[in-house]
Amino acid sequence: MLAARIRNWGFWTSDLLQGAPVRKHCEDIEARLVSGNPSGERLEALLRYAVEHVPHYAPFRGFGSLQDFPVVDKTVIKADYEAFHSDAFAGAHLHLLRTSGSTGIPFAVLQDEDKRRRVLAEMICFGRRAQYHVGDRFVFTRAWNEHNRKRWDVALRENAIMFDVSSLDEARLESLRALLRSDTGIRCIMGYPSTFEPLMQYMERRGDDFEAAHLRSIITISERLSDATRKALQERFKCIVVSRYSNQENGILAQQCPERGEFHLNTASYFFEYLKLEENLPAAPGERARMVVTDLFNRAMPLIRYDTGDIVVRQPSAACGWATDALSSVEGRRMDFIYDTMDRLLSPAAVCNHLWPFTRLKQYQFIQEAKGRYEIVLNGADGNYRDEQFVDLMRNVLGSDADVRVTHVDRIPSHASGKFMQIVSRYRPSA
Repeated sequence: MLAARIRNWGFWTSDLLQGAPVRKHCEDIEARLVSGNPSGERLEALLRYAVEHVPHYAPFRGFGSLQDFPVVDKTVIKADYEAFHSDAFAGAHLHLLRTSGSTGIPFAVLQDEDKRRRVLAEMICFGRRAQYHVGDRFVFTRAWNEHNRKRWDVALRENAIMFDVSSLDEARLESLRALLRSDTGIRCIMGYPSTFEPLMQYMERRGDDFEAAHLRSIITISERLSDATRKALQERFKCIVVSRYSNQENGILAQQCPERGEFHLNTASYFFEYLKLEENLPAAPGERARMVVTDLFNRAMPLIRYDTGDIVVRQPSAACGWATDALSSVEGRRMDFIYDTMDRLLSPAAVCNHLWPFTRLKQYQFIQEAKGRYEIVLNGADGNYRDEQFVDLMRNVLGSDADVRVTHVDRIPSHASGKFMQIVSRYRPSA
């Protein structure tokens, strides 16, 4: 506790000596999230800045509203990459943020120093809502390598434990379990849901009643956190469990409410649009929609009406009283969606939720190969379950005429980033 307090004091003292830029961003974020004040003036300022300084947006100098700008995505930006850079930052030192490309198109975005401070403030503010505070000891589970590993002095300053999950065999799961048992200073675990599921199953196989009472929160990232996994983690570790919706290109877009499970959007830093799946028209609350984001703070490389590739469902208002827009669910990347035998779009949850009761599974991966043709890859099913159980279950979900093949393996590898794709879709219906 003392070490965490010293780190917290050191962080804020250092920020104060620099003019308190992070604290000012935190105060702004907190005020806007509590009051619900819109960021209309910032949106207007950003658009005027973009048409003057960013070549790609120069043709829109006579804009009347945000909707006069085109919707863009990674493919569009990569095709005209240099034209998205602001001439106001020519020659300046900028931060380069890369996406892994493990679930989509590899991509890189430039961010200026003020944007980086804003992202840090977002992490602090949303961390507080999950009972994580600057300086707290935490475990960050992901595939660590020479490209993403924190320097030892940075990890020491942040009080971070970098736990590598490139492999999740029983020896590695035991190592993580032992760490959580022995280090009672750990207050938070961050990582992918696909890391926590096998950890819980491993602990169940051991008959472990360990609850890690020193944990305050588990924050999952990058992958969809199912309600079943969230509830199981809460029961196992007796702590707050929330899913954080973020990306490398922007920052924290939303975070799950510990009380209600809805996602509170970061309307302090971004302007959000919810567009229909097949056209650039507004989707209604309760309707599946494409998440389109305008970043209000990145001046080095403004992303205006940026289609994240994610599918969300918006609800009319926050149920718990927060003065923010809210999502009832973040259903995942559109490329992760599958289709039944009648070509009706299904959320990944349609498969994942039905496989949760198979607790002896170590891993599974569902693949749609073509229309009506599917494969379930299973690790840990052989000798515990019959193939027909999975085939019959999937036919109930996908259609009685579904062609479902079961494949047994000893290990399903993750991507180099550590992300594990439980759903792989290789099929798109013809228009």
